[in-house]
Amino acid sequence: MLVAPSVQAHPVPVSVGGYVFPPFVNNPAGGRWSGLSLEVIDALNSLQDEYEFVFFPTSARRRFHDFDKGRYHLMLFESPHWGWQQSPVVGLRSPLVGSEVFIAKAIEGRGQDYFNDREGKRIALFSGYHYAFAQFNADRDYLRTQHNAVMTLSHESKIQMVLRGRAELSVVSAAFLQQYLAVHPEHEGQLLMGAEPDQEYRHALIVRQDAAPGIAYLGELFSRLESTGELTRLLARHGIVDTD
Repeated sequence: MLVAPSVQAHPVPVSVGGYVFPPFVNNPAGGRWSGLSLEVIDALNSLQDEYEFVFFPTSARRRFHDFDKGRYHLMLFESPHWGWQQSPVVGLRSPLVGSEVFIAKAIEGRGQDYFNDREGKRIALFSGYHYAFAQFNADRDYLRTQHNAVMTLSHESKIQMVLRGRAELSVVSAAFLQQYLAVHPEHEGQLLMGAEPDQEYRHALIVRQDAAPGIAYLGELFSRLESTGELTRLLARHGIVDTD
């Protein structure tokens, strides 16, 4: 009797987009990307064998073009307000809350009132990011002409520009600022942080509509990550506290 050999189906690849957004996605060191998002991708793959989640590197400015071209299908730790309003996506809210804060150089006599008036002050911003004070308009020419912005592709350089007087203000994520000061504690007393954030947001999983896996399946996977404590462990590795 002839017995047909068993065939094991290969997992379906699913591209997960990501751009520089520390500590979620960090600049590649030696060409290798790192960060919380990539660790979550590995954790999702360990939970099941139906899909293989694969990281797809893009940039803050290019992410919508790459999405429209079908180069990736979902993105972790994003916000629906960051330019996704007209895209065919659905979002899965996470318990993780983030914020963007204003910073300035700490100078004797300078207080919180320094942040109240940005007129004439140069502000260092990350190219492609959406800021609440600019009505979430990420156009570089608009930011330069209307808000005196100096654009950069490095989060570290935004802080360095403030410290060196090349910009009077910047906006950085609270998570990255905490990470930066842990590595450079000598700068903590040199920076003044605004009490009122530029924006607060709840991170979300952005998924292409009608794509597989769907939002319900992904929700189940993340529920399993939470119930096992794995998601909390991964967040803690990067100094992030699960808020729910």
